Amino acid sequence: MRAPVSSMAPLYLLVFLCLVSISHAAEGMWPPYDLPEGVLTDMQDMGLELGRDEIWNEEGTGVANAVVSVGATGAFVSPDGLILTNHHVAYGAVQRISTAGKNYIEEGYLAKTREEEVPAHGYRAYIFLGARDVTGEVLSAVNESMSPLERYNAIERKTKEIIDEAESAGDVYCEVNAFYGGAKYVLDTYTRLPDVRVVYVPARSIGEYGGDIDNWMWPRHTADFSFLRAYVGPDGKPADYSENNVPYKPKRYLKISEEGLDEGDFGIIVGFPGRTARYLTSYGLAEYENFLLPQQIRLYEEMIRLLEERSLADPEAGVRVASRMKGINNWLKKNRGLLEGFKCFDLTGHQREIEKHILEKPGAAPAELTETRELLEKFRQVYVDKSIYAEKDLLMNLMLGRGSLLGHALMIYKWSVEKDKPDMERDPDYMDREVVNLKRKIRLFEMGYHPEGDKALLGMMIREAMALPAGQRMLVFDDMVGGRTGEDLDAFLDVFLDELYANTSLQDAEESMRMFGLSHDELLEEEDYFIALAAKFYEEDEERLEREKVSKGALNALAPEWIEIMAAERSVEPYSDANGTMRLNYGAVEGYSPRDAVHYDPVTTLGGMKEKCNGIPPFDCPERLLELAASDYRGCYYDPVLGDVPVNLLTSHDSTNGNSGSPLINARGEISGCLFDGNYEALTADFVFREDITRSIHVDTRYVLFVTKEVDHADNVLRELGIR
Repeated sequence: MRAPVSSMAPLYLLVFLCLVSISHAAEGMWPPYDLPEGVLTDMQDMGLELGRDEIWNEEGTGVANAVVSVGATGAFVSPDGLILTNHHVAYGAVQRISTAGKNYIEEGYLAKTREEEVPAHGYRAYIFLGARDVTGEVLSAVNESMSPLERYNAIERKTKEIIDEAESAGDVYCEVNAFYGGAKYVLDTYTRLPDVRVVYVPARSIGEYGGDIDNWMWPRHTADFSFLRAYVGPDGKPADYSENNVPYKPKRYLKISEEGLDEGDFGIIVGFPGRTARYLTSYGLAEYENFLLPQQIRLYEEMIRLLEERSLADPEAGVRVASRMKGINNWLKKNRGLLEGFKCFDLTGHQREIEKHILEKPGAAPAELTETRELLEKFRQVYVDKSIYAEKDLLMNLMLGRGSLLGHALMIYKWSVEKDKPDMERDPDYMDREVVNLKRKIRLFEMGYHPEGDKALLGMMIREAMALPAGQRMLVFDDMVGGRTGEDLDAFLDVFLDELYANTSLQDAEESMRMFGLSHDELLEEEDYFIALAAKFYEEDEERLEREKVSKGALNALAPEWIEIMAAERSVEPYSDANGTMRLNYGAVEGYSPRDAVHYDPVTTLGGMKEKCNGIPPFDCPERLLELAASDYRGCYYDPVLGDVPVNLLTSHDSTNGNSGSPLINARGEISGCLFDGNYEALTADFVFREDITRSIHVDTRYVLFVTKEVDHADNVLRELGIR
């Protein structure tokens, strides 16, 4: 480890470092199976009544063992596999069972019996079983003489071998994940349950109250919760959907608290946070600030505009593209907040000052400073190299993203190429273990596809491609368009896109599945226009993927040393960035002051929800909820201190995308809230944690139960939860 921050550091640097240091260790995301002793002690000093084994254990009976991945996070809350998660996490499942005539997105869904529970198409429950350190095995495959691409490929090959051996031992699903930038590798093992069903999702006007206007904001008044259920075969083993399947019996499930939490009360969250980047150099931060965020915002805005136009013109389109639009809107608003935060807090500039301080540290050995300077220069060169094709690669990534027909066609085409290779030599996403997942994607594609919306987006992407700078052009479109511009280009694209979409069978799931089974030559003989376009696009996309591997391989070799330097500078116990694996964080119910003379209390109420209601979506409360808000309700979910029913609450927990649905667990191990968001002012916490403003937003379990009981009369759900 390098030396800690010098006492001679400039005052502004010390202030900045204080902002990102730990107060009661609220910063940091810790594997629950490997909690540092100091973290456990601090939690217990703050009020935690659970011991280490009561948090997580290999027998599967700890509170963290009840937490499950369902795309984001959920938690088992009954002995029959009932899962509490967010409304927005279950949104895709509800969209896929909806039509313009029966719109469960708007109306909500309640299964009064097990027979009425419908498949949550595309959802699977991953139950974490344990982890094993495989660092030595993975890094044995690399040496210092390797190029970045050789290093990436060697690690990928070794992880495939480790996973293959681990999965051969039983009915499990395994992943190898990098920690600390690649200094450590861990094999995670899961039980994967492919039969997940929708039990209860409140109406959109309750579960998404405030919509995109309130998204990422405080105060909130959203009942962002839903209930799913995991099923297994009659033998208790994972099984695809069948009427003969039975509810899964978890070894541990969590009780939902009817008492709630007060300001200052302690709690933990457990979930599967996606990605943070707390150890980036100034070059990495500059890439976000100067290129990625502005460009993504610009492109997302246009994508939303085009999809909204189609949705207004066709109610069926509105249902089909609802999930896609919700996802784009979510990332659009987050990226706007991130860019504002980058500029407000000058993240890139502060990081440059930290790096300058490191390179001018008094008393440091000259050889150490030279080594650090060379390390930073290597980082700089990686980002210079990435910038050469940055615009093209970003556009291609969006063009082939979730829900696009071109991406769908390319997946089927690529499978026809990959399936002829030995399994261990394939792209990891196209190995035999992933064939079930590829087929699942084919089925799901049709459920969220609308041709006019997709056509509009592809036309937009082609126009963007034609405007790329020299050296980043997409040859397939250059050859096709032939230099056309302006009205000439528009007229050409109108004809081209009409012919393209009129001469493909891939818009039908059965036809897509049939073509998925064809050989490479047979697939080309189909003369499907989208397959032909995908074939022309394939080589350029493979070049894009290889560029990603080169940059990832280079960063993977450099990051561990830099993380060690940064951890020493910050004088905190090092923790790994979020990487999609199970993590625990702890904190308390706490408000914050976002700016001068403004303070936010940590709890909102039913009365506040009523104040926002104007009858116009997304602030259109159901009549029943308005009646309750106007009544003299004094039921069991009334809080006498607040003088009202609590709705949402703020805590000081460290969370990010993927933590959606994480249970807020009180000191006794009961669920007191369900995390669904973070606050707009602290979106940059993905890069720099600030204890003064970083907050997580939860729906209070008392509001969950209040809506379940008083609005939707889901008595069967309440009985299963053990609520009288």
